[in-house]
Amino acid sequence: MKLRDMRHENLNLFLGLFYDSGIFGVVTEHCSRGSLEDLLSNEDVRLDWMFKSSLLMDLIRGMKYLHNRGIIHGRLKSRNCVVDGRFVLKVTDYGFNELLNAQSIIMEEEKPEDLFWTSPELLRNLSLRRRGTFPADVYSFSIIAQEVISRSAPFCMLDMPPKEIIGKVKEPPPLCRPSLSVDEAPLDVIQIVKQAWSEEPDRRPTFHDIFKQFKSITKGKKTNIIDSMLRMLEQYSSNLEDLIRERTEDPGAEDRQASQT
Repeated sequence: MKLRDMRHENLNLFLGLFYDSGIFGVVTEHCSRGSLEDLLSNEDVRLDWMFKSSLLMDLIRGMKYLHNRGIIHGRLKSRNCVVDGRFVLKVTDYGFNELLNAQSIIMEEEKPEDLFWTSPELLRNLSLRRRGTFPADVYSFSIIAQEVISRSAPFCMLDMPPKEIIGKVKEPPPLCRPSLSVDEAPLDVIQIVKQAWSEEPDRRPTFHDIFKQFKSITKGKKTNIIDSMLRMLEQYSSNLEDLIRERTEDPGAEDRQASQT
């Protein structure tokens, strides 16, 4: 099977399928830090721009590899990107639509909040949505990029119910997209993201284009995730010192906590 031949640092390894007692499942490699969605919502993890750009570059590399081999993801979202113990992002659930179609499995209707990453043209065409397209994957990337850059849920700054947001994305005008600030990322990066969520699929860049642009913004250097991790460890160490100091200043705190449990 084509999916089993996929080997890349930024792809989560596809191990196989199982079908038992009416349950159909996909077996993939376990990544200890959970999904990108989990990482972004974990307030204990500090994400500076270097860390964020490294995660985005991992995503771009993984999707570029897939598209170069003719694989449409079709279901790309932050919960389908997993992070391993070294903070390397890996794309998972790729080619899932093809598997579902091959097995004639009909998925339940998705909730509006699960459609935030779905491109406008796929929202309007259910049969196209079941297959996915290369430009639609690029749109999905742009919404994940908004999540990473602003470290917030998709479209959260619009303060509207999910159903209303999806309705506006599906039927413009006016164009409904998240908003990004230059305080959160370089202007060049924000421009790439805005191109990627273009209303017209053929106006969206390919992952090859995005990779080249992103690489030039980072001046060809691989972002140093180790520096970011060291800064995080320093922060953890500082937090631990503060906690020890608080316990030392109030020695009865631990006893009170023990008596409550």
